[in-house]
Amino acid sequence: MSFRHLVVAALCLASANAMAQTFDINLSGDAAMLTYMTPLGQQGFGHGQLEGSVLFTDNDNFLGDVGFGVVGAAGTGSPGLVVGVGVKLYGVTTKNNDVAALALSGQLDYAPPALSRLHVGGELNLAPSIVTFMDGDQLTDGSLEVGYEIFRDAIAYVGYRRIEVHINNGNDVTVDSGGYLGVKFRF
Repeated sequence: MSFRHLVVAALCLASANAMAQTFDINLSGDAAMLTYMTPLGQQGFGHGQLEGSVLFTDNDNFLGDVGFGVVGAAGTGSPGLVVGVGVKLYGVTTKNNDVAALALSGQLDYAPPALSRLHVGGELNLAPSIVTFMDGDQLTDGSLEVGYEIFRDAIAYVGYRRIEVHINNGNDVTVDSGGYLGVKFRF
């Protein structure tokens, strides 16, 4: 693919629609993660969502991912519950290993109707050995978060994440594990 094709694709994604986009940054004592999400239009009862993230740590671990999913309200019987399913493509570099993986993804966010500014959520991404390549045999990425909507377009949150890669004929590598503080901005 030429540079011109990449520029055209980036411009199309940036101008895809006027729905809310999200920039998310979270930090811990030894890691930083930046995420950008943009909706891609209506997909049945939900809407498509494209996202990309980078994570880097003090241990020289680096993770990049690009994902696509469908996100929407769980149904009329569960107000405040938003769920999503999708796929993510991972690239991970640790001190001694490089891993690529294609993971299935699930996420949820719950804002209780009586406390609609409170958000509780999580995400789980799993890539079994059949879709984990290079030095890796399996990838697991999970997180839990509790946040408060400070303004309509800003949520401050605390969370816990664990990202682990199983290495072919070797030990498991924890890419990142522990608590973090973050802010999500919608614009």
